Amino acid sequence: MKKDHFWLNLISRFLIPGYTLLFAGSKAWFRSNFSVIAVMGEDHYRGFVYWGILGGGYFFVLLTLLCRSLPGRAARIGGQCIAVCAVLSLSWALAIPYLPDRSPFYAALHVLLAAQACVLLMLALLVILLSLRREEPVRWRAPLRAWWSIVAISALLFWIPRMVSTALEVFFTLSATLLVRDMWLRIPR
Repeated sequence: MKKDHFWLNLISRFLIPGYTLLFAGSKAWFRSNFSVIAVMGEDHYRGFVYWGILGGGYFFVLLTLLCRSLPGRAARIGGQCIAVCAVLSLSWALAIPYLPDRSPFYAALHVLLAAQACVLLMLALLVILLSLRREEPVRWRAPLRAWWSIVAISALLFWIPRMVSTALEVFFTLSATLLVRDMWLRIPR
């Protein structure tokens, strides 16, 4: 196994899934979410920030590398700008605690930024996938289907409890992490 694949597999198959599942806990996956868990105590909030740094760092590095491999300058710049905006949105959401009783405006801003981070991440992935698919449609068919599956299942997981739930956050984090890993491994070297 190549050295870069070792680190990629360690982070995408072990660290991010393990930390995400540990942070989520084992209860109320459809009645709670990471933002609520984070404000349950100082250690929880610290854990939430660490989770965000781990995931945000992973996506930023791999999306940057994926964008560098794109055939068109516009796609490279566009994909990278969207990825930076996604990571900045996540960073701001992590910095603003979700306290609806004390600060309803900031709680709403936290929710908006967190949702925006996910939407922008998926948009960056779509830009990358569509750009790569122009060159090699067969190679990128399965990741594009996976992208659509993530969107559809995420919508279903939002619709079931009619809120952003821990189940949705766990699914989105793990599936997006593995999709990005798969995309990176498909890039011709």
